[in-house]
Amino acid sequence: MLELPGLSEAPTEELDCLTCSACCRGHAGVIPVSAEDLVRFKRAGRPELAERIVPGHFGDEAMETRKDGACVHLGRPGLPHHCSIYDVRPAICGDFERGSWQCHEARRFAARAT
Repeated sequence: MLELPGLSEAPTEELDCLTCSACCRGHAGVIPVSAEDLVRFKRAGRPELAERIVPGHFGDEAMETRKDGACVHLGRPGLPHHCSIYDVRPAICGDFERGSWQCHEARRFAARAT
């Protein structure tokens, strides 16, 4: 894990993804979708997920976001921080590490936005 100087991080065990979802928020283009993800969506019987893809950063494709900046797949009835496509979510979502510097940066960004 890459350490950045000056970032004090809370212990990982104190971070609960199911009450946060900061990594699923931000702005358009921040959750990249790979060609492999698109194939996996189709193989999983979820080809409609490819219809919710938008241009992302650096020419990549990305998950569509709502007006509030959250991924369109964030939230399930009664569970606002749960991913509605968790079983087939993009690979980058599964690779995102709870407690990493990116996690803490997303949490800081989300706190400033509220």
